[in-house]
Amino acid sequence: MPSRSRGSRRGGGAGAKPTVLELQLAHGAPPAISSLDVLREARRRFIKGRRLDMRELASDLGLSRATLYRWVGDRERLLGEIMWSLGEAGLADARAYADAHAADCGVDWIVRFYSRFMEITAEFEPIRRFVEAEPDTALRVLTSRHGVQQRRLIDALRAVLEERAAAGNLALRVDAGDLAYVMVRIGESFIWREFITGDEPDLSRAADIVRILLS
Repeated sequence: MPSRSRGSRRGGGAGAKPTVLELQLAHGAPPAISSLDVLREARRRFIKGRRLDMRELASDLGLSRATLYRWVGDRERLLGEIMWSLGEAGLADARAYADAHAADCGVDWIVRFYSRFMEITAEFEPIRRFVEAEPDTALRVLTSRHGVQQRRLIDALRAVLEERAAAGNLALRVDAGDLAYVMVRIGESFIWREFITGDEPDLSRAADIVRILLS
């Protein structure tokens, strides 16, 4: 995946106190080592296929474990930030793909954007490796309503739907937030269903269902 794009960086699960990392992502990093350095190093290790070990990460960065946890939250919360940084980059790629290949600026654009994002997510080797190695943890990080990934992805899709509707390219028959939620849940179900039900992934079926919802 390419480097992450700038995008929504809202907090984690509902009611969760923002971490130092989330605040610095929103307002900019201070000088010297910061929670952003922790995120960059954790992401680098994740992409290389290393299991994220919080004790090792803190030691290598010269931090106490207490400081590390105060800055970024627990292991799953930091993994969620890594997933979202990759997700932002995937959304940017998907937007560029839809701009280049869509037959129109409305339904077809949304479906191609959505399909491309699912493909990027499903085919990105570090994420697949994570899901295969730690399926329970990975599915919580990727699909739980208490994590940062699902909530921010819903927000991002809602914004895209509202953008297309405001431009007159899309007629929404249901609330954009509700539709974005359904789209995310459908995508999760079909991308990761080999780990949920044992069935093979079927991204084309997910795209077909979303096209029906939008038509």
